[in-house]
Amino acid sequence: MNPRVILFDFDGTLVNTTPLILRSFRATWQKVFGFAMNDADYIKTFGTLLHTALKGLTEQCVADGRIRAVEDLTAKADEMLRIYREFNLEWHDEAIEPFAGIDEALHELRARNYRLGIVSSKMRFGVERGLNVFAMAELFDVIIAADDVVNHKPHPEPLLKALEKFDVQPHEAIYVGDSIHDIAAGRAAQIATAAAAWGPFPRTELEAWQPDHLLDEPHELLRLLGK
Repeated sequence: MNPRVILFDFDGTLVNTTPLILRSFRATWQKVFGFAMNDADYIKTFGTLLHTALKGLTEQCVADGRIRAVEDLTAKADEMLRIYREFNLEWHDEAIEPFAGIDEALHELRARNYRLGIVSSKMRFGVERGLNVFAMAELFDVIIAADDVVNHKPHPEPLLKALEKFDVQPHEAIYVGDSIHDIAAGRAAQIATAAAAWGPFPRTELEAWQPDHLLDEPHELLRLLGK
């Protein structure tokens, strides 16, 4: 491999936000519906736009007979999004942590003169807040967040916009992400993908989506790049 640009997902790839996200989902479901879904149901939505995830999970609850049909699904998702973000922001700084080895890998990549970017389905304020908590913001040249695009992962638009910002072609980049939606987006953008198996998605599920590379630890990315 000889990429010039390394793109990363944020949640579940650079920073372990899984406990925070699950806690926010559970709190939202308890407040709105009086019960919580299985964590596995929430995790399946990781890597997609949160508003879309909330709508899809609500539809799943209707289909399972756990709640009555929702008259205005968009309005219900808007309400749930406000509740989710209230809980999420309250617990944010104390409930997240970088994955072991990420900081060292990022600094080594910068030392090797790779250009680094983030492509996330999270809103920009959330990505920047997480980066600032761990003083990682200065390591990244480009951030493409949910509010920067019309179409969201697994659509290729976010990745293609990142390539445009870097002024590189798809073969000059690799995308590192923890979710099946990251793999799908990378494939759609014709960018090589490296699945981060240290995130919340089961390794077997990532394997089934056939990423170009499967990494068990961040330092394996350095070995993959071969310098």
